[in-house]
Amino acid sequence: MIISQTPLRTSFFGGGTDIADYYRQFGGAVLSSTIDKYIYIIVKSRYDDYIILNYSEREKEKDIKQIKHGIFREALQMVGIEKGIEITSIADIPAEGSGLGSSSSFTVGLLNALFAFKGEYKNAFELAEMACEIEINRLGEPIGKQDQYAAAFGGFNNFFIEPDDRVNVNRIVLDNNSTNLLNSSSMLFYTGITRRASMILSDLKTNKSRNISALHRIKEMAILGRDCLFNMDIEILGQLLDRNWEEKKTLSGRIGNKEIDEIYSLAKQAGIYGGKLLGAGGGGYFLFFCPLEKQKAVRDALKAYQELPFSFEKYGSRIIFNIQD
Repeated sequence: MIISQTPLRTSFFGGGTDIADYYRQFGGAVLSSTIDKYIYIIVKSRYDDYIILNYSEREKEKDIKQIKHGIFREALQMVGIEKGIEITSIADIPAEGSGLGSSSSFTVGLLNALFAFKGEYKNAFELAEMACEIEINRLGEPIGKQDQYAAAFGGFNNFFIEPDDRVNVNRIVLDNNSTNLLNSSSMLFYTGITRRASMILSDLKTNKSRNISALHRIKEMAILGRDCLFNMDIEILGQLLDRNWEEKKTLSGRIGNKEIDEIYSLAKQAGIYGGKLLGAGGGGYFLFFCPLEKQKAVRDALKAYQELPFSFEKYGSRIIFNIQD
């Protein structure tokens, strides 16, 4: 039996600049971190030739091509496993539409577990690129390249996406005091709204020429945000998130709505430095940076919404259990 543990992520700045339509012209830059909420993939051998998949549904097939779940199907074909396997996926939080990069974390964790099942090791670069190949090229999802790299590498990172598709990883190492301060200043609230990121990201392609100036500014924030992390200037970091959120809402009419705007307005009135809706937008989780003395007021203002306690995570996808028959 193999078990992989792969973190979800919070994306601070640069979202949208990791999409090929943008970075192949201008290059992209993203600042993100993983968090201590995970997707687990359990892989075990079977005594027969069936492929059993357990997720929100259950599939039992002998022919890989008949598998309905695209990521399972493509990953099994990529790794070269054709029969006699059972795979179960478990998430710490409901993953679909969360804005926490769950699809890519699932893909990276699945690949990591399948290769371990075969007795093979793949490094973070390899796992990230194979996940991109599956999600973007084989399945045609209109997504970027940041989530796969965040899940594979873990921790705080600046990802720079070159016009030739190469991704340069600039790790950001914070000491324990800085990490603790950032943890204590961060809050996640669930809007209760789920959405398909692909619909919003498709708008970025449709409105590409109109959005380029905003994406340029969003990319610049990925560099400024890195400096704020090094200096541990939480207030300025929050103000940057606020600017990022205002720019992001101009990219697509699907990113915000009346309820989302009301949540953010209540949080600002209660005293946050700033925040943003994670992922493509339209629903999922809000990330706020907030001084400790204002956090009770924020919780009171948003008492109708579920807070998700979390900490930032320094590890990427890992094999946490490996006992072969």
